[in-house]
Amino acid sequence: MPQPRTPTIPPPRIAPRRATAERQLRILERLTAGASVAEIAGAERLTIRRARQIIAEALASREVDPAAGFAQQQIARLGDAMRVAHAKMMTGDLQALDRVVRLVAELDRCHGFGRAGIVAQRTRAAAAKRNARQAIENMESGETADGAAASP
Repeated sequence: MPQPRTPTIPPPRIAPRRATAERQLRILERLTAGASVAEIAGAERLTIRRARQIIAEALASREVDPAAGFAQQQIARLGDAMRVAHAKMMTGDLQALDRVVRLVAELDRCHGFGRAGIVAQRTRAAAAKRNARQAIENMESGETADGAAASP
């Protein structure tokens, strides 16, 4: 009598998924550290095109706005540079003080506290003041927001 066939169980896909996730993490860490796509591709034994695809997929899956993602990468890079420069400064390297000051300025700029961010805040504040003054003048003169005369 023939025995019933047992269904074949497909091999678990946990190991390949883990390896893929680890590779993606290594690639993103190298990218954050400042490595070029060509360097990353060489280290991971990938083509440059495939390395770019993996980076694009990783950033898309994290649902990060490209500009915000770039700012986060820059902040991470500047943070690493800040630690190195600060350590050199603490050992007595006075040239490192200049580097620390520049890095702080760059970090401020990335966080929106730099000159451009301050100018934009002042511009928005001035526009808000103008709008408030116009609204007060309109209320005092009896006009509505669209400039028509209010009915008594």
